[in-house]
Amino acid sequence: MRRIKILFFWIFINKNNVSFFELIKFLFKPKVASIANKFIKNITHNEDFEITFTNLNKKLFWPSKFSISRLNQVVAESFDTEDWHYYQKEHTEINPGEIILDIGTAEGLLPISVIDKCEHIYMIEPSKLFCNCLNKTFLNFKEKTTIFNVAVGNSDGTINFDENSLEGMISNGNKANTQEIAINKIDTLFNKNQTITYLKADIEGFELEMLKGAEQTIKNNKPKIAITTYHTQNNPKEIIDLIKSFVPEYNYYVKGIYEQTPKPVLIHFWI
Repeated sequence: MRRIKILFFWIFINKNNVSFFELIKFLFKPKVASIANKFIKNITHNEDFEITFTNLNKKLFWPSKFSISRLNQVVAESFDTEDWHYYQKEHTEINPGEIILDIGTAEGLLPISVIDKCEHIYMIEPSKLFCNCLNKTFLNFKEKTTIFNVAVGNSDGTINFDENSLEGMISNGNKANTQEIAINKIDTLFNKNQTITYLKADIEGFELEMLKGAEQTIKNNKPKIAITTYHTQNNPKEIIDLIKSFVPEYNYYVKGIYEQTPKPVLIHFWI
């Protein structure tokens, strides 16, 4: 059903820079679990899940509270270059010496896969469970990494966060099963003297609010940007208009088709 919906969107609504050849490959590509199995070497379960990979000589830790089956999607998105959720498409490749700001790091597979060639990676993740695993994953890279256990938006203060949700559910209201955590603007976390060359963001529909609080950081650094836009709350045009208002000279393109709406999966920006 998912592939039929995407075919319908491609034919009748919006192609989002997906060529006919790319569409055909998508319609007949293996399932996510099959793709992930090509890259996952071994999984052991102690305090948390410990994962090794066929294409990466580093370990990744995944919270035991969350189903390990969800890792399949993450692996496919991180290592399958044809996946529409793959961040390093043309013009937004991660090159040697990059200083990355990874917003919504979650398990950290993207940063651990490129840590050797990066100068520094800043990771922002509101979940304590994921941050505990990030500290394990990046134990040998403390000098090259900074982990912020906060949410980000267009204000500084506190917000309610559901630690039990793999999607990292955030609410402005009082909800059961949530706890209060810090929320900061990116411009608060990073002063004008800190350099960022690459910004990646996937924060479950809060991308626009995050960008509003990152205006000076983006203006000062003009980083390459790879940002998700398919979540329910997102309006891709609003995100494009906002980033272009910060830095008019940005080039950009959308990529991919979401199965629930014809929204693009990602937007890539570069100078």
